[in-house]
Amino acid sequence: MHEQIGIIGSGHLAGFLVEGLRKAAPDLRLLLADPDPERAEGSGSQWGAHALPGCQALADASDLVILALLPEAVVPACEAVVFRPEQVVASAAANVPLARIAAAVAPASAVRVMPISSAALIATPTLVYPFHPGVCALFSRLGQVHAMPDEASFVSASVVTAFHGWIATLVADTVAWATRAGIPGATARNLVLETVRSAVDTVLAQPDRQFADLLHESAASVGIPAQGLEVLQERRGPAT
Repeated sequence: MHEQIGIIGSGHLAGFLVEGLRKAAPDLRLLLADPDPERAEGSGSQWGAHALPGCQALADASDLVILALLPEAVVPACEAVVFRPEQVVASAAANVPLARIAAAVAPASAVRVMPISSAALIATPTLVYPFHPGVCALFSRLGQVHAMPDEASFVSASVVTAFHGWIATLVADTVAWATRAGIPGATARNLVLETVRSAVDTVLAQPDRQFADLLHESAASVGIPAQGLEVLQERRGPAT
């Protein structure tokens, strides 16, 4: 396990990672740097991470470096740093292929990762490609790790992680409808979220069951789910 973790970047994702790791692994020393040193200093002070004056200083002090930068900033930031052969650099940037990252961080090893904002709650699924034991061990402290067999499947799985935001939108729309229908706001919010959680828990508790069977049982048990599914299907909601 890497005990000295460096994070390059001081945006939202870096903050989620620092918050989660401070809770899940207080033994780790978290270092922070950014191409803009002043921004790193402010974020490090706010989050409780040790800010360093530049990305090279962070690379010199870290065994594993996480890149939590916007895609267009990843390669330029890495090309300005000299990495060591024994280092591992894990990029959390979407749409930057492994080959480009590997060329920019050589002679260090490159890995792609894709955690989501629930890292702050120690509840993120994290995609990893290619498999690396140290990277997987680190991110397993924040939730379930899914090591993908190739980069194409990693990219496809990254789209699934975007589903996280779509669920939030669906929940918000349902809460708004429930409130307009006369349910008190706090009750509407809790009712919708508890219903989503119960549906997920029901499916997770039966990993060997087919989704179609679970859906049939749910729709058959009460008339409202069946009627709602009919409306969704008529309006091509699932297909869309």
